[in-house]
Amino acid sequence: MSFWKDLFKAKEQEKTGLVFIVEDNKPYAETLKVFLGAEVPAIEEMKLFPVGETCLLELKKNPDIIIIDYFLDSKYYDAETGLEIIKQIRTEKPEVNIIVLSSQEDIDVVLEMVKKYNCSYVKKDAEAFEKVGEIVAEIYK
Repeated sequence: MSFWKDLFKAKEQEKTGLVFIVEDNKPYAETLKVFLGAEVPAIEEMKLFPVGETCLLELKKNPDIIIIDYFLDSKYYDAETGLEIIKQIRTEKPEVNIIVLSSQEDIDVVLEMVKKYNCSYVKKDAEAFEKVGEIVAEIYK
């Protein structure tokens, strides 16, 4: 049992305090950043990315959490969808916590993100920031 506790402690100590927010709606992303900064003191730094491709370039910084929208190709038409970016993140950083914050309603897509790619899913609605805040706070406990 001690082995698992030590392993868990080691993982806890490896936290960087870094959160990536991948969202093409800049005011929404900035508002989420301010909200999380006020709600979760363990966050030391947050980086905003308008498309997933730019996020992928910085994965070497080892974020603890990536909050990503599914519809990243709505503003930038040649951008990849959140699901395509998630697939690439899982290949490069399988241990990172991913929270999909989206208005995606296609249940098959949502289930693929949650089950196959081990993501949390939060629907963009009036309570979305609070739900994301709860998940992020739980990760940093």
